[in-house]
Amino acid sequence: IPFGIYPRNKTPIQVVGHQCGTCVFGTDPTRSVLDLNCKTHDVDNLYVVDGSFFPSSSGVNPTLTIIANALRVGDRLLERLC
Repeated sequence: IPFGIYPRNKTPIQVVGHQCGTCVFGTDPTRSVLDLNCKTHDVDNLYVVDGSFFPSSSGVNPTLTIIANALRVGDRLLERLC
């Protein structure tokens, strides 16, 4: 985007931020939504593999970590199916 066109102060934070941390994972169902394989504690066949599993937003772009985690969870799903 050319510098003169970029909407400097008109862009809300929701557009430029990386929303993370809405479904934190952990071992304690009272303190987390997902187990360590990103499966919900309460619903047996529901997995969350987006940025929600982060405990909070980081200072860097989370895309590669999200991809790596999705591949890891996919491997666990394959193990579960076989």
